[in-house]
Amino acid sequence: MMKKFKNIWKDILPYVSLFLIIFLISNCGKPIEKIAQFKIVGQCPNPGYAQSIWVDTINNKHYAFLASGQAGLVIYNIDNPESTYIVSQWLDSINSCWDVTTLRGYAYLAYGKRELIVLNARIIDSLQYVDEYNWPFPGNSRSIFIQDTSYIFVGALDRLLVSAVATPAYPDEYNPPSNVRGIFIVDSFAYIASEQLGIYIMNVLTTPRRIVNLCNTPSNARGVFADKHYCYVADGRNGLVIIDVSNPYQPSIVSQLSLSGYANKPFVKDTLAYVACGEAGLAIVNIKDITNPILVEYVKTSYAKSVYVTKDNYIYLADRDLGLVVIKQED
Repeated sequence: MMKKFKNIWKDILPYVSLFLIIFLISNCGKPIEKIAQFKIVGQCPNPGYAQSIWVDTINNKHYAFLASGQAGLVIYNIDNPESTYIVSQWLDSINSCWDVTTLRGYAYLAYGKRELIVLNARIIDSLQYVDEYNWPFPGNSRSIFIQDTSYIFVGALDRLLVSAVATPAYPDEYNPPSNVRGIFIVDSFAYIASEQLGIYIMNVLTTPRRIVNLCNTPSNARGVFADKHYCYVADGRNGLVIIDVSNPYQPSIVSQLSLSGYANKPFVKDTLAYVACGEAGLAIVNIKDITNPILVEYVKTSYAKSVYVTKDNYIYLADRDLGLVVIKQED
């Protein structure tokens, strides 16, 4: 039996070899076709330069809130993610809106030299002014984060302002060693993207709150996302940096991935990191192996500034020039 098999293989070997040679010659120099997994399925223009995005449900309707520079806050109905439209806008025409988050029907805006504006958004097409920071030396707020419905953290470049949600007009002030560009809080620790100095880590439960450590990144930390174990940093021209913060007092970089464009803000869901990369668009990165992040693909847009991913896996992108861009993973 074995002898018969050897004879058959001896007879067909020349044909197999010829087939392989022809295949290699015909495909030499041709790139392997890459099938895109993510597609743009919707887009809606913005009256200003979109800077940051937040998604929430109010009165059983789904909305995307875009901080839109001099155009203020622009709100989109996203009940049908593939056919979005603007439903409301609020602006003061003097300052610029850089960041937004929501809580219990209220919108909180990082609003330049006005620092924090609070709006009642329960009636979405009739936004009402509620309150703002009342601080004698205005900064220039660029980022905002609300911790456990209790405290508001506002990054105002060379200052960090912290206020109780119940009394937003009376904040505490801190002066980090570098400009604050992004904030993310997990449990009792705040991770503060501080441009050239990387990530500062603050214990927010101590009195007074205090910075406990720094993890420098190679480039320019502009945005941050974190969980109990890792901190994901959009590090400007350096791309994505992942920091082990399982012990916040001893952070360490575990991996980094160079990306095209300028990494502005990250968002992490399950085993994927989504990074808004400026002129390169949206980068999707597989982080299943945290020590070896792998680029999945880019979704090209004009200038991606911020990204938010919902439970149903729609990806909402704030693009500076295009406005609201909706992306969906193909089945």
